[in-house]
Amino acid sequence: MPGLTVFVTRELFPFTPGGIGRVLANMLDAARSSGGGTQGTAVVFLGRAIDAARFAARFPGVLLVDASPSTYLERDEGFRYPPADQYTTHAVHADSVRAMQALKRLEREHGPLRYVEFPDWGAVAFASLQEKRLGLAFESATMAVRLHTSDSMLSATESKPVDRALLALYDLERKALADCDLVIGQVSATAQAMQTFFDFHDDEWLHRLMIDAPPVVLDHGASAPSSIMPDADTPIVFSSKIQRIKRPDVFVRGCSDFLRKHPEYRGTVHLMAMAPDSVYRDEIARLVPADLAHRFVFQGDAGSEARHELIRRSVCVFPNTFESFCLAAYEASLSGALCVVNRDNPAFADASPWVDGENCIKFDGTPADLSRGLTRAFATGSALNVARAPAHAQPWEAIAPREIESTSAGAAAPLVSVLVPHHNLGAYLEDTVRSALASDYANLEVVVVDDASTDAASIEVVERLAASGDPRVRVVRSPQNLGLAATRNVALAHARGTHALTLDADDLIDPRFISIAVKGLERNPEVSFVVPQTAYFDDAPRIDPARAPWPQCMTFVGEARASGLLQNRFSTATIMGRVDAFRSLGYDESLSAYEDWDMYMRAVMARGRFIVTNAVHFHYRRRAGSMIHSEAALRRIGLYYHDIVRRKAIRIGLNTLPMYVVEGAGGGESVERLRAQLAAYENSTVVKAALRVRALVSRLPKPVQLSLRRVAGFVRKARAARRG
Repeated sequence: MPGLTVFVTRELFPFTPGGIGRVLANMLDAARSSGGGTQGTAVVFLGRAIDAARFAARFPGVLLVDASPSTYLERDEGFRYPPADQYTTHAVHADSVRAMQALKRLEREHGPLRYVEFPDWGAVAFASLQEKRLGLAFESATMAVRLHTSDSMLSATESKPVDRALLALYDLERKALADCDLVIGQVSATAQAMQTFFDFHDDEWLHRLMIDAPPVVLDHGASAPSSIMPDADTPIVFSSKIQRIKRPDVFVRGCSDFLRKHPEYRGTVHLMAMAPDSVYRDEIARLVPADLAHRFVFQGDAGSEARHELIRRSVCVFPNTFESFCLAAYEASLSGALCVVNRDNPAFADASPWVDGENCIKFDGTPADLSRGLTRAFATGSALNVARAPAHAQPWEAIAPREIESTSAGAAAPLVSVLVPHHNLGAYLEDTVRSALASDYANLEVVVVDDASTDAASIEVVERLAASGDPRVRVVRSPQNLGLAATRNVALAHARGTHALTLDADDLIDPRFISIAVKGLERNPEVSFVVPQTAYFDDAPRIDPARAPWPQCMTFVGEARASGLLQNRFSTATIMGRVDAFRSLGYDESLSAYEDWDMYMRAVMARGRFIVTNAVHFHYRRRAGSMIHSEAALRRIGLYYHDIVRRKAIRIGLNTLPMYVVEGAGGGESVERLRAQLAAYENSTVVKAALRVRALVSRLPKPVQLSLRRVAGFVRKARAARRG
């Protein structure tokens, strides 16, 4: 079955709720009804496994691929991935890896994929796009992301708290949009809003953008030729969810004003909408004036047929502040409702199919103007047209086949310089150098820069390396101690390669990483750096971290534009990059620590591009005296973080502020100190077990989690009282 068209999703109507799943079902149904059929189409489903027989009956000819949580593989095709509960970015990062594994399995079984479409919500495309950028899979596929509305966009338009994990999700979602081949907007105005929100320049966005409104399908009844002509008994309906972004408060207040101003209106106001948050639902109910309470009906459990029957003969109001498309509004119009819509919502903007006075009534999003809009709607005296999205070829039908990029025959493999700064780490240095020389990439050199080691054993190891006679190994000695940042710069100055891998003297690199990273850099000239995912290993004799259990993993985004301001979600100090990029940025020698974090932050601020591996390729040694784990570092950790932000600035509107305001907002020294303390005591066997317990607790229902946290709080207070 070559050339599959694949849709990756967590939702699918009628098996799950959610607008993304409904849009996908409509697209699959439209493909079948148009005569094109669904042969050669697959759905990779990330939610709980769907019954295969029910799926086949509903979507005949479509291949179902189970990518439910149980399918996540820690070992696949010779690569090893972090355990699903050890992603330090966001939990959905693991979901994206699961999707990538399912797609690679599909490609192995059915041949090259032609087109793969992902939703923007939850960055489900992230891992697959990194795999393609690295040349490890999907080379012939067009990888598309459809703008349904990302979680990050909802955070900007909805009232909900944002934590550090959601900052990482913003970075993951943005990077998926940055790396995909095709961005599918459903309405041009909403696509533009998302471009602005995620800060893409026109030359980064527009050439990849395609507008494709999804088909609208009614579950009940035939399409109406026009809207109803409302009269004094016509119901007014709010059919969206009772969520802040849907603005039920505007609906209730606007309708209340309309009822007071138009005593001749005899109809009923219906909130026929489910309420995910019962507290917020009660808050909205309290907005109804007591003397008008008998005119309002809250009904959250209506069946689809009852909903259709009410909506088709109603004035249906959509006060939503943001939608990517608002399928519900098109369904209401198609069923015969006269729709009143918020013109400030990009989905209903002037450039959209919604035209005021022709197929809808528009208002400005305020309760007062909604009241005026309802007055207009009931005074029309005639039916309005049905709102219809323009029909055109689907993206998977319109794209040309992609050719696999071929490397130039006989082209010389670029030299890679492995840069190893060293100071008094002789016990580990030779293992580190051996791990670099064991690479399956042949054209490399290892540059060891000894920063004036004083330990006799370390000096002996450096001398032994210098006298080894291996032409791939060079040793540079500093006559005096320069510090880590300056030593890194010395190593860069001595690098002869086109690309460089930074590798600290006590860590290990996977033998495949250099080849993978070189391929990624050569295929993507706009990219400066390739980041390996990381696993810790304990400092023990004869340990092989590629086979041994990992006590902890650390995952990265690369382009950590938001999360990287508070935590280093860019990369560890080990990273592969173009030597020119390293040298243009340089390590800040005034810093006592975090010189790598600082450089990555500056790179991303300059719109530098990164690729991230999905498998673990870097092994970070956990030793008692390491820089970030020592007790002495705990006393200085806040200053280290302050040093990397104090000379940077952020711009808000017309105001430029020192970036250390982020430090204050994020908790400053206390937050960084806690992070360092955690790193310091994680070597404890007891704490290793506790971390596994924490992972299990995180899967419990939230009320149970809260109870356990309260108990833990009581224990901490009791211990503090005993110490005091």
